[in-house]
Amino acid sequence: MVSVELKQEKHNAVVSFLMIVIATLFLLYMGSSLVRSTKMFWESCSIEELLELE
Repeated sequence: MVSVELKQEKHNAVVSFLMIVIATLFLLYMGSSLVRSTKMFWESCSIEELLELE
């Protein structure tokens, strides 16, 4: 009985670790995408164009 519980705890720990790794990779991907798109936006727009819109 204790062996089954130990296997379950080990399985839960592995699954939790994998979920943390996947979530971290996803956040890094989204962050880099946000930075890249923001950089492209600022490179494509000049401050004069933005001031004329107001």
